[in-house]
Amino acid sequence: MDTIDIAERHAYDGTTCRLLIGSVLDLIANKWAVPIILALARARGDMRFTELSRAIPNITQKELTKQLRELESVGLVGRRVHAVVPPKVEYWLTETGASLQPVLDTLAAWAAANGETLARARSARAAASGEAPLRRGADTAGPSRSSRT
Repeated sequence: MDTIDIAERHAYDGTTCRLLIGSVLDLIANKWAVPIILALARARGDMRFTELSRAIPNITQKELTKQLRELESVGLVGRRVHAVVPPKVEYWLTETGASLQPVLDTLAAWAAANGETLARARSARAAASGEAPLRRGADTAGPSRSSRT
């Protein structure tokens, strides 16, 4: 595979490119954004709130609402409210949101190809430093409140 200099290819300096990529990662690198985007992509059309909630195990209604509002505010998700009783709200990926799917597919393929290597390296580093190995999905922001002094 050829190495692509993103900054050169898109005529951005390195700092601008880093900031652009960072802003996208900030948006989607939370626990629920990617599962929501993928659920909407698999639907290939509109999904009602309850369908979306069922498609994403363990997400609360409050968190789903919060994440959908955030994704809608940046133009990745569209929302349509029908004036009926009971209320009917539908969500879909916008063209911009749908354009993330090949990026996420590529990232998933990279993770599948390199995940074991990364996990071994992380475990080896943790063992060498005496730290507990980081579990998949664990909070990496730092120590928990209960362990802070």
